[in-house]
Amino acid sequence: MNTLQKPHVVMVTYPAMGHCIPSLDLARLLASHSLAVSYVTTRTIAQRLRGLMDESRQAADLDIQLVGLSPPKSIEGLPEGRESMDLLPRKSSLVVHSFVESLREPFERWVEEQGSRGPVCIVSDMFIDWTVQSAERFGTIRVIFAPCGAFGTSVFHAICGCITGNTLRKEGDSVIIDGILSSAVKFSKEQMPERFLQPDPADLGIRFLMGKMKSVSKCWGMLVNMFDDLEARYLQHLKNILNGKPLWSVGPVVPLGCIANTRGKTADISEHKLVQWLDSKSPCSVIYVSFGSQAFLSQDQTQALARGLAASHQPFVWSIKVSPETVSAESNKEELCASYLPEGFMERGNGLVIWGWAPQLVILSHPSVGSFMSHCGWNSTLESILMGVPMVTWPMFGEQHFNSKLVTEELGIGVQFCQHMDGIPCEDKVEKSVRLVLSSEEGTDMRKRAVKYQKLAKQSVGGGSSTLNLEYFANEMHKLMNCKAEDSRIYDGYDVSV
Repeated sequence: MNTLQKPHVVMVTYPAMGHCIPSLDLARLLASHSLAVSYVTTRTIAQRLRGLMDESRQAADLDIQLVGLSPPKSIEGLPEGRESMDLLPRKSSLVVHSFVESLREPFERWVEEQGSRGPVCIVSDMFIDWTVQSAERFGTIRVIFAPCGAFGTSVFHAICGCITGNTLRKEGDSVIIDGILSSAVKFSKEQMPERFLQPDPADLGIRFLMGKMKSVSKCWGMLVNMFDDLEARYLQHLKNILNGKPLWSVGPVVPLGCIANTRGKTADISEHKLVQWLDSKSPCSVIYVSFGSQAFLSQDQTQALARGLAASHQPFVWSIKVSPETVSAESNKEELCASYLPEGFMERGNGLVIWGWAPQLVILSHPSVGSFMSHCGWNSTLESILMGVPMVTWPMFGEQHFNSKLVTEELGIGVQFCQHMDGIPCEDKVEKSVRLVLSSEEGTDMRKRAVKYQKLAKQSVGGGSSTLNLEYFANEMHKLMNCKAEDSRIYDGYDVSV
């Protein structure tokens, strides 16, 4: 089909790999449904993704273009070429927020340049709220893509409402959240980000989140990276927030045929070496350890975790990411390894350490891997579920705490051993948690439940609810294109204004 005959959908992504990876997967899925997709991100991330995007276009003949934006002027505190959360220390997050705010002007200038090929829809990351005004300016619709699951998004929205109304309730060390379900939801201090235990409305992080949550209802609809059988009752809460506007659960957006070293970054280990090592291990005996792209463990945290892993006597694959500040200050990688890990740790032979990025789907899909020690970021959580692998969790910030609660309490497919970004793991608890999941009867039961959810996930994207919802969304985009051709601001019965 000629590009000009396709509805043009513009995706605007937040510059963090936890947001970029699922939105890129969604872009490819949308393009496979006869949509022309423009994937708008920062110039730095665009450069990193260009090779992967070219492969997607050639392999599946997808109509996707990559658009890299730069702000009109430099942002104080943000080095050039580092406009991505994984290239910066965690403390720089507010600088990145300022950078994102500055992209509105170049984005709208780019849209103007599209002329008659302007978008029928802007699919915006939930954390980019200026797209509300951009959609209004160009007479198009704004659809949110939620980077969290239904539970995490619901809790964030409810917490912000409680802070605004001063209705956040405490019960000992626990926090009670109203407004998620018909009954209140109780969070222990281990299940709640620290800034919400005693929330200060003046806190910049809380103010940022509250601003984004207010814009959730200002959309034409919402795409969510989850599947109905996983979070059905929280999906209903999101529908209530949207007040009758369309909601499409389309996940997991992880492409089932993409068990390869091609998502996000190039791995820091050869796939052959990795698979050869995994092949030498017994089924379900290995724990994979990785805490995402934004969590950089300190030396104390790394050594405590290493001692706990060694004490478990279970084989492991550990992807260790070091802070960009540390990497730039170190000239010798071997010295860096020696300073971060306990003496003799590398020589004990029961683990494989990867200093940097690991091909996560390759690892999780291998039959020797029986558990995933994770920060419980939503992408990692969904990937673990899709591969039927139970989890050992250490939530560090944001909705990771809520995802951990979902995994351990509601789904029953994991156990939590530590919490918070500055937490120091208890070596004994690390050992017991790893052994519990990999070599106990309770762990076997977790694995059975994980396999049950794996089947449901595959059904949803293999012709089930998520497949149908993606088709419904694509059909709506084709209807909108026809309405736009008639120069109408009314799209098939829906007013584009919010």
